[in-house]
Amino acid sequence: MKKITFSILFVWLSLSLWAARQPEFSTAGFFRLDNSGREVYSMNPAWRFHKGAMEGAETKEFNDKDWTVVSLPDGIEYLPTEASGCINYQGEVWYRKHFMPDAALKGKKLFLHFEAIMGKSKVFVNGKLLTEHFGGYLPVIVDVTDVLDWNGDNVIAVWADNSDDPSYPPGKAQDVLDYTYFGGIYRDCWLIAHNNVFITDPNYENEVAGGGLFVAFGKVSDALAEVQLKIHVRNATKNPFSGRVEYMLLQPDGTEVARLSDKIQVKAGRATTVSDRMPVKQPMLWTPSTPTLYNLLVRVLDKEGNVIDGYRRRIGIRSIEFKGKDGFFLNGRPYGKPLIGANRHQDFAVVGNAVANSIHWRDAKKLKDVGMEIIRNAHCPQDPAFMDACDELGLFVIVNTPGWQFWNDAPEFAQRVYSDIRNVVRRDRNHPSVWLWEPILNETWYPADFAKNTRDIVDAEYPYPYCYSGSDSEARGHENFPVYFAHPANMQDASKEIDPTKTYFTREWGDNVDDWSSHNSPSRVARNWGEQPMRVQAQHYACPYYPVTSYDVLYKQSPQHVGGCLWHSFDHQRGYHPDPFYGGLMDVFRQPKYSYYMFMAQRPAVKNDRNAGSGPMVYIAHEMTPFSGKDVTVYSNCDEVRLTFNKGGKTYTYKKDKNRPGMPSPVITFPDVYDFMVDKAFSRTQKQDDVYLLAEGLIDGKVVA
Repeated sequence: MKKITFSILFVWLSLSLWAARQPEFSTAGFFRLDNSGREVYSMNPAWRFHKGAMEGAETKEFNDKDWTVVSLPDGIEYLPTEASGCINYQGEVWYRKHFMPDAALKGKKLFLHFEAIMGKSKVFVNGKLLTEHFGGYLPVIVDVTDVLDWNGDNVIAVWADNSDDPSYPPGKAQDVLDYTYFGGIYRDCWLIAHNNVFITDPNYENEVAGGGLFVAFGKVSDALAEVQLKIHVRNATKNPFSGRVEYMLLQPDGTEVARLSDKIQVKAGRATTVSDRMPVKQPMLWTPSTPTLYNLLVRVLDKEGNVIDGYRRRIGIRSIEFKGKDGFFLNGRPYGKPLIGANRHQDFAVVGNAVANSIHWRDAKKLKDVGMEIIRNAHCPQDPAFMDACDELGLFVIVNTPGWQFWNDAPEFAQRVYSDIRNVVRRDRNHPSVWLWEPILNETWYPADFAKNTRDIVDAEYPYPYCYSGSDSEARGHENFPVYFAHPANMQDASKEIDPTKTYFTREWGDNVDDWSSHNSPSRVARNWGEQPMRVQAQHYACPYYPVTSYDVLYKQSPQHVGGCLWHSFDHQRGYHPDPFYGGLMDVFRQPKYSYYMFMAQRPAVKNDRNAGSGPMVYIAHEMTPFSGKDVTVYSNCDEVRLTFNKGGKTYTYKKDKNRPGMPSPVITFPDVYDFMVDKAFSRTQKQDDVYLLAEGLIDGKVVA
């Protein structure tokens, strides 16, 4: 415990400015702050692993020397890229980790924080059962302070089971499920050490709208923003605590813009909450194009001024409002265009759900680069690293509770759904990227009172402005929600009355399946099927000749329909069908299909250095093979495109009609351009370098791409 000094602050700022150039990932819901009395350690390396049941594996003395050694995140197994149809393992697994805590941690309060364990799980430390958890997408946290052996080996033992189980969400058996459970301790694990007076963890404390740090906003404008702060501090000592809570708000460049201090008193063995308001003049507001993140430094100090606990949170100041027929407002202004994005499952090729933080960040970066502004976390809370990336890169997020096409009348099922809703709000409430909560179960015929209960839970857990929940427009209990999920065709149907008080959004569009057995679709195209199928997919997503929700259709809607999320951003594994889902803009390795570049052509052509999803581009969707067609397809967001076939060849020109309604950049087709026999003639005379297609994108007469 040391007093904060200007030299320490200067060093911290210097390091933070350097770190700002790199992706940052939170640890157990916070960013570490030096000299705060709080430390966090990765517990990911070196776990012993066993697939299957094992009697006595929870005990400290159990002999695990012959078990496989793995590190977290771990998904039980590596899988082929064509692993759909329930090829993945379902059943019991065990993990055991041996460790000796540093003597310097003795006397500290110690928690293990698992970001998620798939399925149902039990956590033992030195043979003692500390918790049992149901559900594979939210934190599992245990207090290990009083069970550690400071003189010898300590053993964490985790039992997990991802078998089908209808008693907790998602509940639906994997062989009839559209995605895959996978398994294991597939996210990070942390050991948090702090003093015995400490800021609590909201997912451990079970306090409605409480626990930990809660950052919300009152009035938000270009001139002034009101930051609402609530902090929950626990005193685990036998003496009352008197001190203060101190907040310091820093711009990304380290400039201090606000500071606040408030007294705090906590009785012995109890906890208390302190609420404050911090005004910020001329705030740098968070938007998808300017995703400004402030650093909020939070410290608890004793009456002598010693720092007892603290950490850093990144916050984005913004207001979100849905105003019925007037649509979506950001920071007090109409957004002015549709929000276009995609759904995302959390799996990756080979590793399943056991995805490294860097890959979560790269996924967000690829989606931002393609011009997307909103992601729907289908159908579960996703990794904290992905949420961190969306904050940093400027992607709105629809946060889902786990569930898909399944309901169980047993009371325990609904109660576990309610628990998931509470805990996902508590986990994600401070992320500026959160656009909408989706607490209902996706495409599920649940009771009407269930829908109302889910909305009430979100409102209770987030009792501040700018909190909204959404529901299918035709689902039971939908009238309780301010945002409806619906396709544009449903809104245009004269037999359906459009409620002017509701805002509409298409949560899934693009899939176009013939039946639910064959799964033929112009949207489902494996990347290795080649150029013609990929062009068909891109045209289907852009503006097909048949009536279906597409990019073009979404852009033609009134402000009341505020956008939509494509189904789906990436190819992924499934339970109920032998084929993977091939409808992604990218394959399971995140290699792009033509559709990726068609989407990129819709992003702003003017480069904004703060906005990864901007800048001029041009892409030729043609492979120049003997089997390629004569027509050449080009995607570009430029005003004009010139296409040249071979050195000295003919040049073709396309100019954008800026008055055309619909999507910003139509698919460009230059008819009857390519001829393999022309290429052959060049090649036969050793002029291979003269064989090419050149596309140039122009703005104001200048080549920019």
